[in-house]
Amino acid sequence: MRSPYDPEAHIGKKGGFAWYGYKVHLSETCDADYPHLITCVQTTDATASDMNQTQLIHEELERRDVLPQTHLVDAGYVDAGLLVESHERYEVELLGPVSRNNQWQAKAGKGYDLSGFEVDFETKEATCPQGQKSIDWKDMRDQHGHPKLYIRIDEQTCRQCSCRSLCTRAEMKPRRLSIRSQEEFLQLQRRRKEQETEIFQVTYAKRAGIEGTHSQAVRALGLRQCRYIGLQKASLQHSFIAAALNLLRLDNVLTGEKMEQTRISHFAALAPKKAA
Repeated sequence: MRSPYDPEAHIGKKGGFAWYGYKVHLSETCDADYPHLITCVQTTDATASDMNQTQLIHEELERRDVLPQTHLVDAGYVDAGLLVESHERYEVELLGPVSRNNQWQAKAGKGYDLSGFEVDFETKEATCPQGQKSIDWKDMRDQHGHPKLYIRIDEQTCRQCSCRSLCTRAEMKPRRLSIRSQEEFLQLQRRRKEQETEIFQVTYAKRAGIEGTHSQAVRALGLRQCRYIGLQKASLQHSFIAAALNLLRLDNVLTGEKMEQTRISHFAALAPKKAA
């Protein structure tokens, strides 16, 4: 808390940027042939996680019957659980980059990370890259209550394996796997492969438009200057700003003014184009 006059305002940090106040989450349409209109405004405490807002945003969009088929989001709004929930509960494809594989094998570019194991959920069995099958499969839950699978390879077999150094750094213990539920595991592996493709990059590039929306709201309508005290009044201000942006964009359509494209700096324009 920084001020006794507004106990709901706190310090927020994102990347190398810090501010005192609140955080606003904007959702907008991105159809090429229509004006990009803001469909949802969520104002939260500055310390609130972006990840926790995804479900709330979908609930609001569903309540107002404006759920999209595909929802392009920043990496902070997506994980394996949300990929599954968005599809099963709202029939929405949540499209955003998930976290990369942070296992030491993947970072080193060699060795057997989780993606190298074949996991058969029907037989409840995992097979390592050397063809050895697991001997232990347990359904558990993590510290947050989320379902988790614990899988273990035979200890003696693992010790005698000639590729042990590529699989585990443990001196004596066998290789253990800790993975999410079946749907979350499959969705996470699928998305990690997808986000390396050109098709994903081209589709996801549309999300850059929301950065322009934030810029327009800040520069033209004073989004970062909160005129009122308290979360509820700040939320009302953000809603007014979103409504004003929608009116400006509708006016541009009626007057025939074309939408600005993403600008490329003079320096970036000097970069040689990649060969097809």
